[in-house]
Amino acid sequence: MSYTHAQQQAIETLDKNLIVNAGAGSGKTFVLVARFLNLLRVHHDWSLSAIVAITFTTKAAQEMRDRVRGNLQAELEEAIATGDSEAQTRWANHLTSMDNARISTIHSLCVELLRANASYLGVDPSFGVLDEVEAGILFAQAFEQVQARLMDDPALRPLSQLFSEYQADKIREQVKAHLDKVIPVPI
Repeated sequence: MSYTHAQQQAIETLDKNLIVNAGAGSGKTFVLVARFLNLLRVHHDWSLSAIVAITFTTKAAQEMRDRVRGNLQAELEEAIATGDSEAQTRWANHLTSMDNARISTIHSLCVELLRANASYLGVDPSFGVLDEVEAGILFAQAFEQVQARLMDDPALRPLSQLFSEYQADKIREQVKAHLDKVIPVPI
């Protein structure tokens, strides 16, 4: 496959970190995998964990991981075919350490960083990450608690008038829509 000028730049610009931003089906994963392999070709002393590749979806991360693994296998086979023992060792080591490659979603990378620095940050290292369903349940519970407090606390009673004028479901939808704009929940 031939590369566009922008793709070629993304693959060959190795002296700085890059963000690849393009629409669906434009070849982002293809370019990121090519860049990943190019970094390993140029930097023989790098381990696989020296490179961090992040995406927004688990599906894209798995696809990238699978493609990198396939390309590492191809590099190893090429090294075997040419009899390059140094390259054979290097690519075999990369292939062996593929399970430790830092190819993941941005959320997984953040969890990894938080857990690695949990004591410094004052975070319980056994924390969990909410999925979309759990986040929805937690939001509904919090909304109900706020609504009950508005009804029970005389100082907040003026705010409770919202629930007399508007249906609670409509208010909940509006609050959720606003929160989704401020704090998007990944799918």
